[in-house]
Parts: sequence; C-alpha cells; structure tokens
Amino acid sequence: MTNTPLLDRWSAVMMNNYGTPPLALASGDGAIVTDVDGKTYVDLLGGIAVNVLGHRHPAVIDAVTRQMNTLGHTSNLYATEPGVALAEALVGLLGTPARAFFCNSGAEANEVAFKITRLTGRTKLVAAQNAFHGRTMGALALTGQPAKQAPFAPLPGDVTHVPYGDVDALRAAVDSDTAAVFLEPIMGEGGVVVPPAGYLVAAREI
Repeated sequence: MTNTPLLDRWSAVMMNNYGTPPLALASGDGAIVTDVDGKTYVDLLGGIAVNVLGHRHPAVIDAVTRQMNTLGHTSNLYATEPGVALAEALVGLLGTPARAFFCNSGAEANEVAFKITRLTGRTKLVAAQNAFHGRTMGALALTGQPAKQAPFAPLPGDVTHVPYGDVDALRAAVDSDTAAVFLEPIMGEGGVVVPPAGYLVAAREI
C-alpha cells in the first residue's frame, strides 16, 4: 500500500464500500494516472468506463469550459440548447417514438426504466444471469449476481434471471405478465461477454 497519510485520512472519513483504496491518485493525463508520490500507472479502468477519452482530454476541457461560461447545471426543469441537441441526436439514432431522459449514472437510468415498466400494469421482469445493472435497490434486483443481492434482500420486483445469450431460455421466461426485459448489449462486469450473433435482434422481437 502506498500514499499512507492520505489513505489514513480517507479511512477516517469515507465509507469503505469497496475497502480502503490501494493508492491515492493526484493527476491523470490520457491513459496515465499519477499518485501523490509521483509514481505513474496505466489506467485500465477509465473511471469505471467514464473517462473513455482519457484524463484531461483537450476536447472535454474545452467543452466543459465553454458550457460553464454560459450555464452551469440546470437539471431537466428547463430547456437548454446542449440538452435538446443531444436528445435530438439520440432520438435520431433510436427512431420515433423514442424520448430521452438524462440520468446521472447507469444505475439511475435502470431505476427509471424499472419505474416506467409499472405503467404497463404488469410487474414481471426478465434479466440475465451474471448481469450488472447497478447497486440501487431496483437495479440490484435486476443484477443477476446473488452475492451482491443477498445482503439487501428482499429486493423489489418479480425478476426472473436467464442465461445470457440463450434465446430459447429468454423466450420461455417471457409471457403475457412480463413488463420488460433488461439486457446488456455486451455483458460488462459478468466477463465482457459478447452475445451470439442475432441474440439481441431475437430479444427485441420477443
């Protein structure tokens, strides 16, 4: 373990949901991060896939700076040009009658989707074994990893988990009481599993 003084301070005030971190980072540039002692590392996590362009990317810095020079956070209570433009681009990719709703995280997006399923009047959901959809209560119910779920049971919803990539298992699990199916296009935490060809098309048809 490195960077002991800062890690000691961390331990005194932070919840250790992942345990004490193994190092304390001070800066990053591209795919390289530097700890408080000046040692460098290749960042293979990318901020849990958030920093896909790397640290301190000039285009990101420029975009954030330009936006902060006009408006800061406004939430979805108001219309803003960047928000509407992004929504238009997303809907253009998805096609009508799609609508955009911006969230702070994948877990929050899945919670929103979970809530929207209740509009169908049905409560049965289907997701994949070993899938990861988040750690909030609704998203955790969809997450097909019993070890992560067990400490928080009972979880909301009636969720059936089926093997990822198995069209027949998915078809058998979906019936007239099913409100929605939750699937990752590529299973991430479950092992970076690419689905068999045609699986997602079949899932949409089901």
